[in-house]
Amino acid sequence: MRKGVILSLLLIAGLVFVSVVYAYFPGGGLGTCLSGFGNTDTETVKKFQKDTLPMRDDLITKRLELRREFSKENPDRDRIATLQKEIIGIRTNILKKSDEVGFPAWKNVGKNYGMIERRMSRVCPRHMAL
Repeated sequence: MRKGVILSLLLIAGLVFVSVVYAYFPGGGLGTCLSGFGNTDTETVKKFQKDTLPMRDDLITKRLELRREFSKENPDRDRIATLQKEIIGIRTNILKKSDEVGFPAWKNVGKNYGMIERRMSRVCPRHMAL
């Protein structure tokens, strides 16, 4: 009886340790893509973040409003369209601001960019981080 319990515990522990292998997703994640600032100096990045803080706050607020509108039982299509246009406008303004500051738009994007086997490749464009 005791040997059976020990054997079953060892078997369960072995299955737990082996199952970690299946937790890996082949794609490597986004890596450093989320930072997207490359070799830009720290002061420039801080200034950009400070200047775009109100826009980023508005963007988050609009996204939450859009999510709330979609979750309603009878969503207002006109309100959804308006919110989507506002979100696009805010993102465009943030991208324009980043161009003014001098952040490279497509830095480190090489031949691996795009959809590969129905998943994003290792390198992602700057707008994915917004």
